Amino acid sequence: MKQQIEPLVQKWKSLPSNDQRALGLLGLFLGVMFIVFGLFKPALSFFETSKLEAEQARELASWIQQQRPQLERVERSGGGSDQAQGTLLQRVTAAAKNHNVTIKRFEPEGDGRIRLWIDEARYQDLQPWLNNLMKQKFVIQSVSVDALAEEGMVSARLTLER
Repeated sequence: MKQQIEPLVQKWKSLPSNDQRALGLLGLFLGVMFIVFGLFKPALSFFETSKLEAEQARELASWIQQQRPQLERVERSGGGSDQAQGTLLQRVTAAAKNHNVTIKRFEPEGDGRIRLWIDEARYQDLQPWLNNLMKQKFVIQSVSVDALAEEGMVSARLTLER
């Protein structure tokens, strides 16, 4: 390292004193610029951005707290108008009928669970039906979908739980 610095020191000493002073001031100026624009400004910008994000997070938390009574009212009333009334089987078959899905066989598994077999259904009908069931707060415990020979047709086995 000393071998690399030695030629630079010799060049420095060979410069006239005015050039040494100018070069020293230029080095000092560049050092100050690096500290200001390379360290201080980015840190200040990061601090300001973080401060703004924290304020937005506080406002969001406050808004959520204000909405809590409304959400509790909706939850007590049964989850809104999308929630169908009736037994588990009635709700599932009504949703299937609305989406042109024919349930070949069903098997209740206790109070809040049902197993379903669908032999032939269009995938374009099956997928919205499953989405509708999830909107009604059903939990799909297991699902197995197999493609049939006819394009777009599937068979499915699934277990739903309330």
